[in-house]
Amino acid sequence: MNNLQRLQAAGLIEVQHALTPDEVSSINQLSSAEVDALISVRAKLGDDFFSHKVPVGDSHRMGTMIL
Repeated sequence: MNNLQRLQAAGLIEVQHALTPDEVSSINQLSSAEVDALISVRAKLGDDFFSHKVPVGDSHRMGTMIL
């Protein structure tokens, strides 16, 4: 499973939001430890935190990605 798939499975990136090839490349260049950290932060802060911090319509970019 690549980084993008791991982040999608963890709910950090919504599948229906198309990413550019550069975004996919950048995500897949993250180290395993970096992806683990993103997943851990997401789990610890939860959905409510990110839903209040990420502007509507921009949720696929960062934070929940849903960052």
